[in-house]
Amino acid sequence: MPGSHNNTSDLADYRVPRKLQDFYFYYGRWYGKSGNLPREKYIFPIDKEELARLDILHKFFLVVRKNHLFSASLDVEQPLRILDLGTGTGIWSIELSEKYPHMHVQGLDFNMIQPKMIPRTMAPPKPFDLEGSWDTVDLDWDFMHVRTLFGSIQNWPDLYKKMIMHLKPGWGCMEQVEIDWVPQCDDDSLPTDSALSQWASKLLDAMDQYGRPMRVNPEKTRQQLALAGFVDISETVIRACYNPWPEDATEKEAARWFNVGLSSGLTALSCAPMS
Repeated sequence: MPGSHNNTSDLADYRVPRKLQDFYFYYGRWYGKSGNLPREKYIFPIDKEELARLDILHKFFLVVRKNHLFSASLDVEQPLRILDLGTGTGIWSIELSEKYPHMHVQGLDFNMIQPKMIPRTMAPPKPFDLEGSWDTVDLDWDFMHVRTLFGSIQNWPDLYKKMIMHLKPGWGCMEQVEIDWVPQCDDDSLPTDSALSQWASKLLDAMDQYGRPMRVNPEKTRQQLALAGFVDISETVIRACYNPWPEDATEKEAARWFNVGLSSGLTALSCAPMS
């Protein structure tokens, strides 16, 4: 069931009530609003189909990262304070809390689409606008996690500055994981006018006009992080195949998950930005 996670952990019941006026129907999909935020703040659906797609992408990330929830060098024996920005369905925070119940894990998102039952060791997700004031956010986080937020943020330099101001000085770190939607071939044989290339080009152009770009630009991101005050910046690129043709078992499994995530998400990714 989308947004639900079967586990043996001690679970707590939490729920932020939602009303019909919190949603609007567009091109056959349900989109969300939050308080006085404009509905265009987040341009993608938040219905059951989309929650399932987000959880599918979570599985894809687990496969390509060899079942690791993060790559940062963290002392997992310590009671670390971890903040998940744009937590979405909450699946990353939930699995982290289950694996490391001694850690304090908090998820933030202005769409309250997380499951009803969460581990008792996990702080309930909070409705929060990442681009608004951070006055209510604690200043002593050990680690911040960001995943697939390209397309949701208008001012990344400002967000990076807020993040570093709320990480432990000299110790805290962040990790950001994004998908480059521009299709490529190892032998450069993909035609530039292929249907997939045209779709990606139109999507990225639409998101540029929307003011919340989805383009992956490693050098630009590196510069923005450095200007915000981050040091020891590193990048890891992992190939994501569209179909399970690789001989490598891990790449083959990852491709299956990515194919399902993309094919089930074409409508969600395309309708609002391109209309």
